[in-house]
Amino acid sequence: MMNHKLPCELIRDLFPSYIDGLTSDVTNGLVEEHVSECDSCREILEAMKEPSVLQGTGSMEEQGEIDFLKKTRKKTRKMILGMAIASVLIIAAVLIGKIYFIGSFIYGENMICQAEVDGKHLSLSGAAADAGLGISSIEYEEKDGVVTIYFKAVNKSPFHKREFQAEYEASQEITQVQLDSRIIWSQGEQISALTSAVYNSRHPYVGDMPANGRTVIALNLVSRLGNFKNQLQTSKEPYGWTMTLENEIAGSQRAEKEKLMKSYAYVILAVTDNLGEISFEYTVDGTMHTLTVNTEEASAFAGQDIKACSEDAASLQELLRKAGLV
Repeated sequence: MMNHKLPCELIRDLFPSYIDGLTSDVTNGLVEEHVSECDSCREILEAMKEPSVLQGTGSMEEQGEIDFLKKTRKKTRKMILGMAIASVLIIAAVLIGKIYFIGSFIYGENMICQAEVDGKHLSLSGAAADAGLGISSIEYEEKDGVVTIYFKAVNKSPFHKREFQAEYEASQEITQVQLDSRIIWSQGEQISALTSAVYNSRHPYVGDMPANGRTVIALNLVSRLGNFKNQLQTSKEPYGWTMTLENEIAGSQRAEKEKLMKSYAYVILAVTDNLGEISFEYTVDGTMHTLTVNTEEASAFAGQDIKACSEDAASLQELLRKAGLV
């Protein structure tokens, strides 16, 4: 009797998985080494691969073992197939549930929303900006009188409509309502998207150029005045910021552009805490000019301390409105 490394019974139990390619390289090596030395196991393995090899030959015991191993192989295949189908169905169910019932959070900028506030009571109405979406749920978060709203949306269906209406009762008097980071209501005022973006760009130091850039982007300044080069004065007060416009201004447009520069200056001074003055350098018909606005002039225009104009979104919107920017 040949002395095999592993018992025949153990090797034969591995045959169904081995034939279907489900065993590891190490297991494959053990099976192949065994059958190269064991005639009986090799014949059984060949019979399982090719049913006709031992048809009608071999002992009843061997034939019975082959039949058993074949059945085991079939059961293994059915089990693997069943698991695969079940996995596909579970994944499909999760995706369908997420797409049509649960939904995903959508940014506030993708919502059209009207807020009405009466003390602690909030009434919402509006719709998803995308006509193909339906609102699946609304979540609320409260902190210090600020109510933040989060929307989840799914593909529009008979169960979920694009339009929505909702009511919410806060635990304290509401001072501000926002869709994630976008402010839509503050101190009795509906807040525009531009006001919200500028308000969220407030920062303490004019020396922080990336923060300055966020304010410029929020104001859409480049689209109306063109590209410019920056120069900061942060060594002593009043701290200053000079923008040198790259595009020459036609004489016929000078008054309009200077008025726009002043409007931007008022708002930038309001949202940059330590900024004392802002200047624009520009060329008109070949001649260089400078327009400077300081905090005193800006406060006189606003009718109050210019820095107080950014204490809340409603006050900032009033300044933007007065400056003709909203």
